[in-house]
Amino acid sequence: MFICPNRSEVHLRDALRRSTYVLDFDGVIVHRFTQFIDFISARKELAKVMIERGFNIDLIRGYIDPYDLIKLCYGEWGIHKDFQLFSKILEEYELVALHRVVTDLRAKEFLELLISNGKEVYISSLQPNTVISFIISRLGIPTDKVRICGRDAGGRPKPYTDQLVGVEGDDAVVLGDSCTDGYLARNLGSYFIGLSTNGYTEYELCSVDAVAVFNDLEELLEFLLKEVLKLEES
Repeated sequence: MFICPNRSEVHLRDALRRSTYVLDFDGVIVHRFTQFIDFISARKELAKVMIERGFNIDLIRGYIDPYDLIKLCYGEWGIHKDFQLFSKILEEYELVALHRVVTDLRAKEFLELLISNGKEVYISSLQPNTVISFIISRLGIPTDKVRICGRDAGGRPKPYTDQLVGVEGDDAVVLGDSCTDGYLARNLGSYFIGLSTNGYTEYELCSVDAVAVFNDLEELLEFLLKEVLKLEES
């Protein structure tokens, strides 16, 4: 665990006591989902349709990652009228990859711990609701125990807060492994705790206001379990 500059374990414990947890999907629940997708084919098909629908060719060719293309469809100005069409194209490739996705070994235990302790759990992701729901069900977690906010849940997906209706930032914590999760926490006005599982260093995650950065979900879960025991003993 790495405590970020100008932060302390006091801040970390305060963050973990928050009543609402907003979790990244690819980075907390599963590992490197995007590596199982046929990126080349997905990007070519998505780019073709986006160009046909009026997107600038020079802008499109600047991005290799199909998820970066999807991000071009929303921003401060709102969300593109054909966003759902583009999302469905990418979803076809995601569904093919779905059965090869590796879930974190401690994800089920982590979710059960949060739910049993009365936490409101949201999953905020650039993956679609179908993919997230499938994995949550495969873990044996009832989907009515978590609120799934995939990119097709309506409104702009993260880092915007459109989908997190009812979440009070001053009583929430965002957990994720990318700077996008930090920006989501910033927009929400909540704490951010990082996981260094997606290629971002602890320094990069701290630079977007993380309180602390854990090496993986297992380390975070073990820390949480100790805190729960402390509360039960007090």
